Amino acid sequence: MTMDTPVAVPGGWRTFLTLWASQSLSLLATNVAWFAITIYFTTVVYAADSQRAQLALMVGALGLLTSLPQIVLAPFAGSFTDRYSRRAIMLSCDALSAVVSLLITLMIWSGSLNVPLLLLGVVLGRVAAVFHESAFEASYAMLLPDHQLARASGMMQTTYSAGAIAAPALAALIIALPQHLSGGLWNLTNGTALVMALDTLSFVVAALVLLMLVIPSPQERPEPGAKTDFWADFKLGWHYVGCRRPLLLLLLTLTAVNFATAGVNLYETLLARFTLDADIVQRGMSFETGYALMTTVTGVGTLLGGLIISTWGGLKRRRIYGLLGPLLIQALAVMVMGLSRSLPLTCAALLIFGLAFPVAGAHSAAIWMSQVPREFQGRVFSVRMVVGRSSIPISMVMFSLLSARFAPGPVVAVLGAGAVVVTLWALLSPQVRRVEDKAHLDELAARVS
Repeated sequence: MTMDTPVAVPGGWRTFLTLWASQSLSLLATNVAWFAITIYFTTVVYAADSQRAQLALMVGALGLLTSLPQIVLAPFAGSFTDRYSRRAIMLSCDALSAVVSLLITLMIWSGSLNVPLLLLGVVLGRVAAVFHESAFEASYAMLLPDHQLARASGMMQTTYSAGAIAAPALAALIIALPQHLSGGLWNLTNGTALVMALDTLSFVVAALVLLMLVIPSPQERPEPGAKTDFWADFKLGWHYVGCRRPLLLLLLTLTAVNFATAGVNLYETLLARFTLDADIVQRGMSFETGYALMTTVTGVGTLLGGLIISTWGGLKRRRIYGLLGPLLIQALAVMVMGLSRSLPLTCAALLIFGLAFPVAGAHSAAIWMSQVPREFQGRVFSVRMVVGRSSIPISMVMFSLLSARFAPGPVVAVLGAGAVVVTLWALLSPQVRRVEDKAHLDELAARVS
């Protein structure tokens, strides 16, 4: 294999900004499309009361098909990211996503929606998204110096949160405005198809922008005719982390905290329905209004947190405190959510949780990007994704089962308390605090080797 180690390229920040803008547009369009599809299934495909079970199964299937590819395909995506052109990977993923979105558009517009084909399209779209995310994230360090990595990650966190906030309103506007202007001749099916068509266009624009950009190729390329051993690549990534105990302990800490905090969206639903119901009614609100307020506050907090880290740029030294401090705040906020019986207090906890989320995520990304050599980032980051996110579906299943037997409030409070204990342990651990000492990490790896 051939190896080289390029540094951040001249004009890399300008290239990143262009890439970020085009991909943010595509992410926003996809969020809008996803919300429109949900409305379409709820009000058109499974609108009858007798179809509630079918609707529930469909929602469950969509959730499962969107979460599993991230865990299952991360090792493969990491291998491709390190071995092949990251620009070509992102181009291919945008092209595949555009084709999938176009086919869904045609099915809806023609009134011939086929549910199995739609689910297949969802799977293909998520596969493309996993490979695209891997290549995109590993491109940061190819374009930017270390001190700009936290700001770049914060900008992407802002994009995710802004899209989540804006998507419902944009979807409703795009669907309803043509119907209003056409005097009722335009229906929900046409509006949903229009949203999907705009999503298709956004992928095309993202691909065209990529064609005009220069993004450095990976440092490691397979020899001609050599086969890619994905399992060996995953083991290499795991070996890299395992030989560096501070990185391993940090990864296990993040996995444990994810177990307690990643299900906030699920917490919001059950807390609004079973814990805060009396307070919501007393304030003259319906469940829908109270729940919408909670989710909006969370999104606003995440957006503000993303703007803060994007403007500030994060800590340049001792980034571990920029990660563990916000994680501790998130854990405390989850504990307050579980103990609260007041809608305003719960909303305040959700706002603080949202504010801390992108700050922690940006510092985490900066630590990993600065400590892992560029030629290994795809494989190491795939291990980080598989291990770090593996606790999330387990947590959601466990929370659902426990909440079916006990009140959800105490369950949430216990999970938050557990996350507080884990984060405090990490803050007091000398090993975790040395995770940014690259010489120490390399010395540990040399001893193992």
